[in-house]
Amino acid sequence: MMPGVVERYVLRPLAVIDLVLIGALAFFCRLMSIVRYELVIHEFDPYFQYKATLYLHEHGSAAFQEWLDTKTWYPLSRSMPISLYPGLMYTSEFFVRVCAWLRLPLSILQACAFMGPVMSVVGCFAAYDMGSLIDGSPRTRTLTGILTALFFSIIPGFIQRSVAGSYDNESNSITAMIIGFNLWLRASSTEGSGSKRWCSLTPLLAVLAYLYMVMSWGAYVFLAILIPLHVFLAILCGMATPQLLAAFRVWEPLSLLAVGLVWREHAGVFTTPVYLPGIGTYLLVIAAEFRTALMPRMRPQSYTALKRFVVLLALVFGLGVGIPVGLKLGLIGKLSGRLLSFINPTYAKRFNPIVASVAEHQPTVWASFYFNAGFLIVTVPVALYYAIIEARSLTTLFLAAYVATTTWFSAVMARMILISSPALSVCAGYAIAKAYEAVVIEQRVKSGKGRVRKLVSIVVILAATCTFIQRFMSHALYCAQEVYSSPSVVLISSQRGPDGRQVYIDDFREAFSWFEHNTAPEARLASWWDYGYQINQLSDRTTLVDGLTRSTYWIGWIGAMLASDEDTAHRICRELGIDYVLVWYGGQVGYSGDDLNKLLWPVRIAGNRHFEERFDWLPGPIVERDYYGGGSNYHAGEGSGGMLRRSLLYKLSYASPNEAQAQYGGGNLGFDRVRMTTFTPPRLRNFKEAYSTEHLLVRVYQVAGSGRNF
Repeated sequence: MMPGVVERYVLRPLAVIDLVLIGALAFFCRLMSIVRYELVIHEFDPYFQYKATLYLHEHGSAAFQEWLDTKTWYPLSRSMPISLYPGLMYTSEFFVRVCAWLRLPLSILQACAFMGPVMSVVGCFAAYDMGSLIDGSPRTRTLTGILTALFFSIIPGFIQRSVAGSYDNESNSITAMIIGFNLWLRASSTEGSGSKRWCSLTPLLAVLAYLYMVMSWGAYVFLAILIPLHVFLAILCGMATPQLLAAFRVWEPLSLLAVGLVWREHAGVFTTPVYLPGIGTYLLVIAAEFRTALMPRMRPQSYTALKRFVVLLALVFGLGVGIPVGLKLGLIGKLSGRLLSFINPTYAKRFNPIVASVAEHQPTVWASFYFNAGFLIVTVPVALYYAIIEARSLTTLFLAAYVATTTWFSAVMARMILISSPALSVCAGYAIAKAYEAVVIEQRVKSGKGRVRKLVSIVVILAATCTFIQRFMSHALYCAQEVYSSPSVVLISSQRGPDGRQVYIDDFREAFSWFEHNTAPEARLASWWDYGYQINQLSDRTTLVDGLTRSTYWIGWIGAMLASDEDTAHRICRELGIDYVLVWYGGQVGYSGDDLNKLLWPVRIAGNRHFEERFDWLPGPIVERDYYGGGSNYHAGEGSGGMLRRSLLYKLSYASPNEAQAQYGGGNLGFDRVRMTTFTPPRLRNFKEAYSTEHLLVRVYQVAGSGRNF
């Protein structure tokens, strides 16, 4: 039977069946959070996305584009169109309207909660296409595509951002990124390009996918860097084709235009340095076109002299004059703190502690690589060997560039493991398919012993592959069920109830509900910036800071309030118009993610602002070492440093322990189960306990002298 007939009538139907099963696996493994808890939004940032989607659904697109939210970042407020990526909200609204047209009842909450599982199914189909495009071999591309889709469907690095309830920018943007890559590969290479009309259309479709990602997530800059890098490497390796150069001539200017169409990013299209590599590569492509046109019309000596002169002129005026003058005049802006953290991993801790304070912005440890990618890591060297040496092409060159860049980014920032997940999936599928090809297809034997050896090799390859996939699936499904399906707003206790059932700790929603029903609608609530989105959405009350981190000055004031003594903190609250202060305390239930364990970050952020130089009523600078106890260690409790024990956060956390805590030491001392230490409950003068939840996880205090009571 001919290979084309086998592929058409055997492999393709099997591939369709496999993709349906893989899509079902991707969808249902992400529903474990609903089974274990309920239909609830996870984490902190998704609550803002949910709030914005609700506003779009209830008020329409016109009002959404003019929305000024005065209940956040008091008294600054927040202009929504210029401070969010609207792609996620419009996608959810599209889902709701399509279901309404089909007469299927779907609420906004359901559309938001199921965004991750639905888009992961689409992402699996896109991953199949990506794997088959990068392989390009008619004999193995279907196998590469199927394996890529399988690994991508359950890789923990992607599951962590696409489980049901994880309604954040990444839940739809990773799928958009893969689709954009696929369209670029089809536009730039001969594999899968099809007719001439399709070749001219694919760059435009790639730009549309890029536009959707620009509207959805700030990581679109990765595409703005990777695609020019792909073209530059192709030119450097002598692999650039007219189709590649023509596709890039279309893609680069239209991609800049696409960025200019999004309100949040349009101001920096031609000033942000991140676009300079693309613009430089575009000029290089234009120069290559002139080279092709001039070379036949000039003598070799004249052409060589002209080339040297042009290169020297470009270096002098580009690097020596253009960039310095542009920076001096403000025509070229500075890189943001997060982008500088990719270049210099120590930058954030020294100069931008707000970025460094987020756990997912920390450098990645090797254990995290293995945990979020499983055994897929070991296939990367094999895949790169085939991509660079054995089967080099434009598509495999793209894979090599993709792996190299994401390896660095993922090492610098833990969150970027998410972007590397498609590359790792392709590497695993590609390596296994090529190993299968080398043993099963290319190995030809005639003798009986050779056939036996080949049969043994096939059995070994199949056994190793099945074991590899089984272990990876077991690890991935464990991550989906136990690790990444726990919403931050509801906790599960490590101890079971009298009936043997799991005990759910719902203190956070308890506190937000109390605040909504027992405080004035115009009340202002201050907390550390991590919780601003949840408080604003679930309590419907005004907050001062949240995850937007638009102002380090304002966040620094909140940090100064938490780190200062009670009298100074009370003065800060009165100056900022704060009515209530909320803190998280996990000492009773053993929750280690509370505010006392985070206090050094408010100290560092407030200390960087040097408020004491502008306000003489502040007692002095906030210095981190003043909060250390004996042995230069940060430790809360009886042995803590003097400034730590005087800080407002310490007092609000340890004030008025309930009976369960006060049983230690005859009732005179409290016991902190997180830090495993005793403490003496402090007395408060300027703050009054308004409410504490059942397990003391959330404690709300009213500021003395506040006029906005219920």
